[in-house]
Amino acid sequence: MAVKGSKHTYMRLTPHNPRAHAVRVILFIGGFVCSVLVSYLLGVYWTEYQQSSEVNKHENTQEKVANELSQQLTELRTMSEVDRQSIEELRQLVMTQKAQLNAAERDLRVYKELLTPGAKANPMGISIGVFNLAPLPESGHFNYSVTVQKLATRDGDFSGALEFKIKGQQAGESAQLTIDQVSTQAAAPSIPLSFKYFQTLEGDLNLPPGFVPQTVELVIKNAENRTSPLVTAELDWPVSAVKPK
Repeated sequence: MAVKGSKHTYMRLTPHNPRAHAVRVILFIGGFVCSVLVSYLLGVYWTEYQQSSEVNKHENTQEKVANELSQQLTELRTMSEVDRQSIEELRQLVMTQKAQLNAAERDLRVYKELLTPGAKANPMGISIGVFNLAPLPESGHFNYSVTVQKLATRDGDFSGALEFKIKGQQAGESAQLTIDQVSTQAAAPSIPLSFKYFQTLEGDLNLPPGFVPQTVELVIKNAENRTSPLVTAELDWPVSAVKPK
């Protein structure tokens, strides 16, 4: 019997379904596992991405440092080459000036002899000018040039010969070579001279292996008197003839 004015509550009976409950539990667990797996994979990816970024950054830094070091090395090599060339040019200039100074001193001695009363040893004022040697690419090969000049212009032509000897060391012992032994342009130990004012002699030198040159002896003789030297000069082997390392 129903009481007037009371609220009726209807109850619905749900049949018990263990399979559905198991499915929900499995889905929940599967979703949880998937979310954990996705989180793990995202974490791994992010870690690898950060590590890759750090590696790339480190490689870029190393590459930048390597490029800077390579540039500095190139600059140092360039500066070293410039310094070496500058030193070599300065050395060549000093040797050239020294050769010119020596030639000027020889000329001065000849002029003094010409001005000395009664001096007849060198009446035409014959003098040896600058002697030059230039090394060639092949070891022991050189080009040479030497000028023989007449300082007294009032006399006639000069005729004579220039004896050319190279003195040095061979196997630890003193040795000397004549011009015809080391030059293809010379057929005799002396080179003929014939000029009015000056004569420049040029040619090649091919020194034998193991020969260490030290001095060059130049002797000028008059055609009328081959026994008595007119001019004698012993010159140091030019440092400029030694190729720089």
